[in-house]
Amino acid sequence: MSSNDANDHWDFYFCEIDSKPHSTMVDLSLFDVAPLATLSVFHCIELELRHPNPKHDMTTNEEFQPLKDLEDLIDQSQTKELKYIARQTGDCKRKFYFYASSQADFGSLLDSISQLFPIYEKSTFSFEDAEWQTYFEDLYPNAIGMNEISNRAVCCRLEEKGDDLNIPRTVDHSVIFHNRKQANEFEKIVKEKGFTVTTKRTGILRKVFDLLAQRSDAPARLDPITYELKQLAESLDGSYDGWGCYAATTKN
Repeated sequence: MSSNDANDHWDFYFCEIDSKPHSTMVDLSLFDVAPLATLSVFHCIELELRHPNPKHDMTTNEEFQPLKDLEDLIDQSQTKELKYIARQTGDCKRKFYFYASSQADFGSLLDSISQLFPIYEKSTFSFEDAEWQTYFEDLYPNAIGMNEISNRAVCCRLEEKGDDLNIPRTVDHSVIFHNRKQANEFEKIVKEKGFTVTTKRTGILRKVFDLLAQRSDAPARLDPITYELKQLAESLDGSYDGWGCYAATTKN
């Protein structure tokens, strides 16, 4: 995903919509600045995929280049009155989402797409959304999506070292509590799930309990594990502080 703004931060996550798999790529950086008062109209361009994958109804390599070229056109068409904020793929469709001012010439972008990419059947819709409710409630990732994004970032760093993410190895999970009783409760529960736990107490006036929970798992299959640990920590007024492990390759 290219961008005309160096401050943009795009990432993607998977979800199900109407029991069908979808991938959503969204500009996460907008969370801290939205809603933008001048951009109050939500727009969507929906395309019918030409060569959807028959197994999951998303894209294939055969369609990669034309969709990339189309998205480059969209990206280059952004102005102060038109902001491209997300795309979504699933159910044999690709949707592009925008916020714009009421004066934005959205029609010129539609005309350009029709002229340069006539192979695609498209439909559009728009509505007033001054509070950016669609961005916050429908497009920005929920806790499960953010967990996936966070884990992917760590896995990418491991892969850069030649890691085979499917190899189980000891994974360190850091969890922080400010209450001994709640830290002990967390420790009891995760030990029943096969974790070993060590606790380090820091602080003089305000005690902090740093827990290191360890278990052998494959990084490629950590999403449900880290999500469960995060939910458990938060239910006990603690915070999950991430995970790490050594890189493992087939040569190790």
